Amino acid sequence: MAHFPSEFSLDEVTKEMLLAVIEKKKKWERLEKRTTILQVASFVGLAAFLLYVIANVSAVATWSERLAWFFAAPVHIFILLLLCTVYWSAVYYKGKSEKAEDDFHALRCEIIQKSIDLWKDEEQWNGRHRLFEWLKREYDINLYYEHS
Repeated sequence: MAHFPSEFSLDEVTKEMLLAVIEKKKKWERLEKRTTILQVASFVGLAAFLLYVIANVSAVATWSERLAWFFAAPVHIFILLLLCTVYWSAVYYKGKSEKAEDDFHALRCEIIQKSIDLWKDEEQWNGRHRLFEWLKREYDINLYYEHS
């Protein structure tokens, strides 16, 4: 959980909204990382399996013999199922990552739109740029502009 430096005097509502946007950003980054790992694993696995199959079927003359060779080893089917599962997982986590990104951006935009209500007094309003810079530096969260 994130902790704000003591120099930022925030009310509980603002603090909770900022903590929520930080958590949504972390969730989005976690899901993106998982998606990337699964995509790379499925691509590398498929490439390695195809190279193996191509190297081994080149010695077999006809297509029927090639198919017979392929299906004669149950491990080939297992590898195909494993590769399909890894690919499906990448697609699944890609969808979850996109939803997490949408949730993060929606909350970030809501904070930007409600800035005038969240930083009510003039001292808070004038000092909010330090908080925004800290969030940008620590979490790569931009609260200056909605479209970034």
